[in-house]
Amino acid sequence: MFSRKQDDEAIDSPFWKQRGWVFSAVFLATALVIAVVSYVTNSGGARDDGADAPRKAMKGPLTSHRSQQDGRAADERPKGCHTEDKDTASTKKDTGTTEEGTEERAEEGDDVPQRAESGADPTRPTSPPKDVAWKRLDRTSVPTSPSAGPTRFNGPVWWCYARTPMGAVMAAHGILSHMSSADWRTVAEQQLVAGDGKKQFISQRATVPQTEVENQEPGVYSGFSVPSYSKKAAEVRLLIKSASGSLSATTVSMRWDGGDWKVEPRPNGSLFSSATSAMSNGGYVKWGAA
Repeated sequence: MFSRKQDDEAIDSPFWKQRGWVFSAVFLATALVIAVVSYVTNSGGARDDGADAPRKAMKGPLTSHRSQQDGRAADERPKGCHTEDKDTASTKKDTGTTEEGTEERAEEGDDVPQRAESGADPTRPTSPPKDVAWKRLDRTSVPTSPSAGPTRFNGPVWWCYARTPMGAVMAAHGILSHMSSADWRTVAEQQLVAGDGKKQFISQRATVPQTEVENQEPGVYSGFSVPSYSKKAAEVRLLIKSASGSLSATTVSMRWDGGDWKVEPRPNGSLFSSATSAMSNGGYVKWGAA
């Protein structure tokens, strides 16, 4: 659908016009296509994609309002989900020291931002989980971890992430990657925070033919960072390497909802911020596979 322009294309243009970004990663390519379709539709265009109708969503343990229906408290884990909520990756305290992720954590439910200016003692990852394993999803590889998650694989829904900064990172990778799969609707139903943004995303994504998504050139996950973190929410920064080797970054908002990490869509339906060009991987925790 799109052809690559020169790498020095202005990145401050609307993200639906950033053609080079379409090749950054499968899920980001999907989102760009969604934005283009939405832009064309709002401008009066029309299209008939009935021949490529998306699969119907399946409900599961993370479905919106499921916790109220089965009697669980809002923060209680779904049945069968158990994680050891401490990071197994090397972590960095706000004081700048580096230690193994075995230090005492904040009490469950504490809402302490993970920022350098805070005097609290949350930790941020400085390396990937020691037990990371890459799992193939269509044409891209997604990081998984027995300690950080996901620990449950129910069809297209990979879930049960640790309630830690690293758990939020793994959830951001896993959930967004599935938005390019044929079962994206099931994942959206269960792993996006309910609200107008979720409705907007589903409405826009439904207009994109799956064959159009699958024709995009995938990139690879190169690194990540966690600019902010609390027990209730996190901001995860993803670094993506395109097929040509250029680097781009985007931010994903995560929220603890229904006993697991979910992606919180923006009001316009986007699942992440507009892309920015990255000159290097400095400041990011690097994935060894990238």
